[in-house]
Amino acid sequence: MLLLILLAALLSFLLTGVATWYAKRRGLVDHPGERHSHTEPTPRGGGAGWVLAFFLFIAAEWAIAGPGYLAFGGLAFVLGGMAVLAALGWWDDHHDLDARLRAAIQLLVSGALVAAFARHGWIDGWWYGAAAVLFTAWMVNLYNFMDGSNGMAGTQGLFVFSLLAWLFARAEDFAGLNLALLLMACCAGFLPWNLGRARVFMGDVGSLVLGFAVASLLVYGVGSGAFELPVGLMVSALFLVDATLTLARRVLRGERWYNAHRQHLYQRLIAAGWTHGRVLALYQAINLLLVLPGVVIGVNDPARAWPAATVLAALLALGWYLSIKKIGELAEAR
Repeated sequence: MLLLILLAALLSFLLTGVATWYAKRRGLVDHPGERHSHTEPTPRGGGAGWVLAFFLFIAAEWAIAGPGYLAFGGLAFVLGGMAVLAALGWWDDHHDLDARLRAAIQLLVSGALVAAFARHGWIDGWWYGAAAVLFTAWMVNLYNFMDGSNGMAGTQGLFVFSLLAWLFARAEDFAGLNLALLLMACCAGFLPWNLGRARVFMGDVGSLVLGFAVASLLVYGVGSGAFELPVGLMVSALFLVDATLTLARRVLRGERWYNAHRQHLYQRLIAAGWTHGRVLALYQAINLLLVLPGVVIGVNDPARAWPAATVLAALLALGWYLSIKKIGELAEAR
């Protein structure tokens, strides 16, 4: 298994290099501007490399071990949804798609996934199904929103899939474990191109698929009983809290929340003078010092899972609020 993980990471690294070369040849470049946090023109669409590496490894495993090695019910819809969103993101990286069309496709893909899971008994009631569809669609957009700083989305993916691999291993769910490990390896292979002085951005082709993959495994893990709902929510709590509170703040302020912006906490920190590396270190320190202990508590003592999730959400929300307030005060003082 370790050899497969290393090979997947290596293939992801190599194919990201190919995707970077392609982006430069086609002129797929993000230029610095009001809506961007970088200061140099940078190719986009590098996420196509890790996405292609993932699908190639899935195909190889399928050919060698047969579909039974991989399949849990609804796997075809997970892979199908990832493929559709990869195509959507690839097209959007080349052309500007209408936001309403993007949203409609994302909802359809999310609905198809949840419907497939429901047929296998993993969705308990229509209300949970509706919430799962909205959650999945939100996660798809959330990772797209949070992919605005070097290493941010890829490192979060690495953290989340590592946690999910551990959770699936504890539950002896080898199909979920296999997917989580492959996704973890592909994120690791992409990161050398995106950390520090980024040579390529993930682009929509990568960030949309990343968010969908995270949501799929979370919904599957909760529905199949691999872990409890509060544990699943804690796994991706950092991005959930940042993006959700930012959206709520924009709505309450009467802003056009659907327009691109630079109001997420990580973007405000960069605008305030923090380096991309410092922001990334802060976010991953929060993952290790707050999110990880919360997940461990919830797993080892299910009775304390919801209290742990509540305390974690409160701490993250408080930290978000105080940081936004402090940044605003410093900006006014200048």
